[in-house]
Amino acid sequence: MAFEESGEGSSIFGSIGDSFKGMLAGVVLFPLSLYLIFQVETCEQASAALKGALPASQAKAGVASYVTGKLSADQLGGEFVKPGKYISYSQSSEVYAWEETSKEDSKTKKTVYDCELDWISSPKNPKNFKDPACKSKPFYKATVDDKSSVASDAKVKAEDGKTFSVNLSKVDLTSAVPSLSPGSGDLTKGIAEGDYIYLTQKCASDQTEGCERISVSLVPVPEESMTFVGSVSGSSISEFTSAEGNKFLNASVGDYQTTMKDIQSDDNTTKWLMRLGCFIAMWVSFNLLAGPLLSLLSFVPFVGELGKAALSIVFGVVAFVITAVTILLVKFWYIWLILGLAAIGYAIYKRKAATA
Repeated sequence: MAFEESGEGSSIFGSIGDSFKGMLAGVVLFPLSLYLIFQVETCEQASAALKGALPASQAKAGVASYVTGKLSADQLGGEFVKPGKYISYSQSSEVYAWEETSKEDSKTKKTVYDCELDWISSPKNPKNFKDPACKSKPFYKATVDDKSSVASDAKVKAEDGKTFSVNLSKVDLTSAVPSLSPGSGDLTKGIAEGDYIYLTQKCASDQTEGCERISVSLVPVPEESMTFVGSVSGSSISEFTSAEGNKFLNASVGDYQTTMKDIQSDDNTTKWLMRLGCFIAMWVSFNLLAGPLLSLLSFVPFVGELGKAALSIVFGVVAFVITAVTILLVKFWYIWLILGLAAIGYAIYKRKAATA
């Protein structure tokens, strides 16, 4: 049974008061989103820092270098998986436990609290929930800790027969190096079902409250040759320190050209995702800044919700335009500088022509 929170926070004045508090967050979030755009557009990426890397035989200080060869390492296992030829092992747990939910009642404008079962990585104790009916729900804790590890004593045997050591914990693998979930034959305990491992057959067959499932990710050592791009010194491959002071050690399956393409592809994907995050942050900031107005609209019958949706769409368009313009200003700053100087020069010319 859902519980409605009453009091000042549920009234029109309480709602507007809360929205004024949200405005403060919006005031901070808007300039922060601009700063993040600047950081995204100016941050050094691996594909740029490692461009022009030299083969290990030609390695020299201040220039990135690379090794292509077959990777080998000590066998790696985990709490649920037999030791095998893996680069890395990671596990994370979720419990089918009670989670508190809240929403605003469209008629009363009051906050309604309830609880439902869901897969949660860090369940909270229901006794702290606001809904009285949910406070008595049982508290289920995770029994499996989140863990991750990488293989030790890793070596890359180059095509010329020379062997190089590499610390796999320092390596940034591209998305072209596949990961997988273990099958039943790989397990030391638990029951594999889909992409998860369950502790009991009952939980594997049916979702029951209190059940726990573990997500295990393995990165096998590829059968193909790999290329490691960083800094090669003697018989070891380590991180390359760029002129800006950033450290890079990247690897993928295939030769140097293929690896650099994979690194570039991952860099592009990351940059676009971060741009999207900046746009969303700016959009949210506009909605927070207009919080009092949106709160008032929510109390207007019939057209209130439509007005809120329309304003949110307008804010989204404005946020998109500002984000795009800011990206262009940062990315092509020199063009704007030239245009600015040209405008100043033209203004001076017109002024002199007018006084002549």
